[in-house]
Amino acid sequence: MSLLVLGLNHRTAPIELREKLTIDRDALGPSLKLLAAYARPGVILSTCNRLEVYAFEEAETDLPARIIAFLTAVSGVTEPELRSHLYQHQGDGCAQHLFRVASGLDSMVVGETQVLGQVRTAFSVATELGFVRGPLSGLFHQALRTARQIHRETNIGSRSRSVSQAGVQLARGLLGDLAQKQALVVGAGDAGRLVAQALSDAGVKKIMVTNRTRWRAEDLARELGGIAVPIEELSLQLAQADVVISSTGSPGYMLDQLTIREALGQRSGRPLLLIDIAVPRDIDPAVGSLDNVQLYDLDALQLMSEIAPEDLEQDLAWAEGIVEGRTEEFHQWWDSLDVIPLIASIREQAEAIRRAEVARTIGKLKGRMPDDLEELASRLDAMSAALVKKLLHHATVHFKENRGPAQQELARQLFNLAGNPDRNRGGGRQRRGRQ
Repeated sequence: MSLLVLGLNHRTAPIELREKLTIDRDALGPSLKLLAAYARPGVILSTCNRLEVYAFEEAETDLPARIIAFLTAVSGVTEPELRSHLYQHQGDGCAQHLFRVASGLDSMVVGETQVLGQVRTAFSVATELGFVRGPLSGLFHQALRTARQIHRETNIGSRSRSVSQAGVQLARGLLGDLAQKQALVVGAGDAGRLVAQALSDAGVKKIMVTNRTRWRAEDLARELGGIAVPIEELSLQLAQADVVISSTGSPGYMLDQLTIREALGQRSGRPLLLIDIAVPRDIDPAVGSLDNVQLYDLDALQLMSEIAPEDLEQDLAWAEGIVEGRTEEFHQWWDSLDVIPLIASIREQAEAIRRAEVARTIGKLKGRMPDDLEELASRLDAMSAALVKKLLHHATVHFKENRGPAQQELARQLFNLAGNPDRNRGGGRQRRGRQ
């Protein structure tokens, strides 16, 4: 086992656990450095619905156990709590999983495109810190190419489906026509922007936006024709809103039970719909027990969100086919890495022998042909280089097409390659664990 992904997502773990294992953009660097204390660092992908660690090691090791130890250290969650919620994929299975994740095929809202940017960010941070080694760079580049191809050639991302949009669809299903409703958006980051846009597209005329950083709320409100309100007036806005969608992901609750109780006292019995799409959650779950309050979090949205529209079935099948093809390409590329060092060693040895023989021949001719010796040396060098290239051509083609360990061992014996016999082997197909 050398190429591995280990993690959890919305299908394997409840939000109560996922929110404890969320690593935001600013914490990615420190978390990668902490990972180095447990395993060779790789890439950490953290989104609202998943936390995954991608790692690579040359030999068979206890890598999964060490990554689990890292997860317990970074989250404070004990190993017994984690184990039943984790999944892992190795080799080609790891590649196929990442390609599906980057393409939105493994998302809660199938076909959403936001995850592609999150994969790109995770890869960039790890690369900048020098933690992307071995085949990980090739793996992530192929994942990004796969996602771009799927979004270019299929329609799965054409509707801009997202968790934010699913939240608005839920509100429409519960409240009916939203045109005459007042909506409050808590959070003006990427998710908040998507929420506000989805509300606007749904015909909501009065959209209030609040955020701890006021200028962000003002920018978003100005862009969509909404109204920015100070975070200090949150209680007042809660008293007036018909639906509240929160997406800040702040460490603590933005809306606690006391705040909601105060707002309910000013609503004259009008029900309040709260939709929390943040991880960690923005709204205290205890709020859901209050009278006249409907509270939905990401797990409540999951069932309706994962049902892809029927008219996308053909596109989804096409996308899965692209993933399979790209996975096979990655497998072939990785297989080729095994034989490349071996071929390089054969050619290096042949080149060393050739140069030595040319030098010895020229040395014997010194003093006999002083006028033409330089030109003769040049001609001998060119001729012998071409001869070596032609003599090795069929051998190198053969070893590229027959990469098994037995074939490589035979090559080392035939060409009398010195050094560790495992130096160039790289583990072959068995190491990659094709699944």
